[in-house]
Amino acid sequence: MHHYIFKSIGRQKSRSLLVVLVNLVLAVLLNLYFGLIGSYQTQLTYLAANTPIKCSVTNPDGTSEVGILVESDCLRALQAAKEIKELDLSTHLKAGFGEFEIADWEENLNLDMSAVNKIDSTVLPDDMNVNYQEGWDETLFAGAERVCLLKKSAMEKQGYTYGDEVAFTVYYYLPDDAKADVDILEFGCIQLEVAGEIDDFDPVESLNYPDVLVPFQTMWEIFGEKNVDFTADAVSFYVRDPLELNAFKTEMEEIGFLEIYKGAGSRFSYKGSALYVQDGTFITMAGRLKTAIRILTAFLVPMGGLIFIVGYVISHLLANGRVREFALFRSLGVKRFCAVWVFWSEQFILVLAGNILGCLTALLIGQLGILDIMTACGAVLCGYMLGTTVALLFLAGSNPLQLLMQDR
Repeated sequence: MHHYIFKSIGRQKSRSLLVVLVNLVLAVLLNLYFGLIGSYQTQLTYLAANTPIKCSVTNPDGTSEVGILVESDCLRALQAAKEIKELDLSTHLKAGFGEFEIADWEENLNLDMSAVNKIDSTVLPDDMNVNYQEGWDETLFAGAERVCLLKKSAMEKQGYTYGDEVAFTVYYYLPDDAKADVDILEFGCIQLEVAGEIDDFDPVESLNYPDVLVPFQTMWEIFGEKNVDFTADAVSFYVRDPLELNAFKTEMEEIGFLEIYKGAGSRFSYKGSALYVQDGTFITMAGRLKTAIRILTAFLVPMGGLIFIVGYVISHLLANGRVREFALFRSLGVKRFCAVWVFWSEQFILVLAGNILGCLTALLIGQLGILDIMTACGAVLCGYMLGTTVALLFLAGSNPLQLLMQDR
């Protein structure tokens, strides 16, 4: 039987070549179609990776991103959040060297202290140069060690060097919505080790440099030891996966962030309860790519139907040209299934050959990976052979005499 199948393929060279060419073209076209969808998906992934979405905590009407009050419960929720990255926390404090009474604050409270959780915090100047003591680096700001960085000029003036324990009297800011003002309250004296210096050799460039830098978590723990609620006055971060914006927004709503409201009845507040998400550009560009992907994907089913129709029509026409051969098989006592199997096997070999050539052509084009190419060619093979099967089943449904009369 196998010998007959291959001999029959060789005997009908033109018809066999037609089937091979049709399947080669179908395989190449479907691979190009898959490649177009893959190209849009790649662009979408690239867009998500290269268009960071920054988010800033603001007061309810969105007028302030710095100098607000973000409570510790909210900060803990952000630290545990799964849909954000590069969390940037900072708080501005006032301090003075040594321990002094409230009455002496005017001549002693002369240091700007910043508590940050990363050295590249948005509240710090970009050009600030920092030198660390051996054994320390910028990772100290992610921890809770009792250390600090001092301005180089202040260290020289006070006679401090790396490793010294320095006493600071600290005051903190407490915004008050009722008074529409900010109070400054005494916290007390703390001890911190000097782990590095802030290079302020240029008096002009260093005007905006803080006098003291402290790890955010360090100050949070110190405040907690005295049961004083520690808050942040500036919070920002980035969306971990821009393609999962809905999951991100759901998580932010669960934390308690509201949309910025500037309508009638809104009033100024220091409370950091709203979120400004800079996602407009990404949503616009990603929306166009997603629309294109949805349209192309929607046409995959009609394309599958088209492949089925092509397989059915070609197989039906070829089968009609071999009605006598099929009737002869049946007249000689060959079972219906075996007769259909011979014709189906011939088509399968030719279709497989066309798809293999289509795979090789797609590899040369180089738009898709081998697995994607095999998937596309497999879809063509299955769709075409399904049409072939239906055409041959119709042929098998007729008896030999009817087929012979039909062929006259």
